[in-house]
Amino acid sequence: MPQNIKIQINPDILTWAREEAGYKPEDIAGKLHIPTERYTHWETTGEEIPLGKVKEIATYYKRQLAVFLLPSPPPKIKKPNDYRNLAISQVGLSHEIMMSLRRTSNYLTLAGEILGDQYWKDQYHWQIEVKNLMEKETDKNDLLINWLRNTVKIDINEQKKFRGNEEAFRKWRNSIEQELGVFIFQFDMPEEEIDGFCYADDKPPYAIIVNKKHAACKKIFTIFHELRHIFQHQSGICLPESTSNVQGDELVCNSFAGKFLVPDSEVSTVSDMTDLTQLAMQFKISREVYLRRSFEQRLISKSDFFRLLKEIKESPIPKKKPNSKEMRIKPTVLSKSTRGERFYNLILDAVYNNKIDYFSASDALGMGYSYIAANE
Repeated sequence: MPQNIKIQINPDILTWAREEAGYKPEDIAGKLHIPTERYTHWETTGEEIPLGKVKEIATYYKRQLAVFLLPSPPPKIKKPNDYRNLAISQVGLSHEIMMSLRRTSNYLTLAGEILGDQYWKDQYHWQIEVKNLMEKETDKNDLLINWLRNTVKIDINEQKKFRGNEEAFRKWRNSIEQELGVFIFQFDMPEEEIDGFCYADDKPPYAIIVNKKHAACKKIFTIFHELRHIFQHQSGICLPESTSNVQGDELVCNSFAGKFLVPDSEVSTVSDMTDLTQLAMQFKISREVYLRRSFEQRLISKSDFFRLLKEIKESPIPKKKPNSKEMRIKPTVLSKSTRGERFYNLILDAVYNNKIDYFSASDALGMGYSYIAANE
């Protein structure tokens, strides 16, 4: 029996795999139903580990068993800069976020390999324009906002005509993916821990990741906040709307997102929650974002701002009622929702043109072979 077979592995690999999975020693010990001391002993010595337990560990860490037999640990995943407030960032990254980072890194590597460096270099030719705008002496955000409006081909009037926040999210997502080549993924992550993050390393493609658990209007703000990071060639982990007293880069990115979604000429004064709710709905943003824009434009007093902000914070968050139809979402629909239309179609085209095999496509899209074959 595997439990009776004991093996020795490099303890550094065990530590590396756990940290990359976002687990603490006591977390994985609990899952293995063993004392924490026993698990930490394995990470110290790597000796006398039951093969059955190594298989369990591989499953929890989502690694191939062969990884634990390597002579030394593979490189750690490159994490974005953490722009969250100190109290949150010091806690570290949870298992869900670490898995999201790994998935994003794998998706971007695969997309880069499928289409090649020259394709992505041509796709990201817009970086030259952005760089030139960033070097101007005038307000960089204003210049970037005008450029981005023209590039994504959605003006403020079309934005107002979106039929609800969900459609707005889809429209912004598809336009940015197609016009800029920036992938937008959405993963389930702890709501209080993260709004989103972005990858903008030296070599494209890049990606923005939003928290799937958040409302569509909040995801929209996060997209444009992270996009401003990308314009600065910054990879970042952020809590843009939840961070108080933001400074530096986070303040710049918040300002950019707010001014893009509600240009100065469109900001109106608000007197009560009814006005605020209607205006926020008009622009498909959260009430807090619109309130802050009104305050920035000095169209609302400080006392009214904090009064309405307090009302927003104390408002109950509407809970989504369980829907039997939502429980039976097709794998193809779920895959597109998580990965976006562009990445989904890229992988399907690649497998049908024999650039990748069905196993790689299945892993990238989170679907069985039969669903991929059915779309051929």
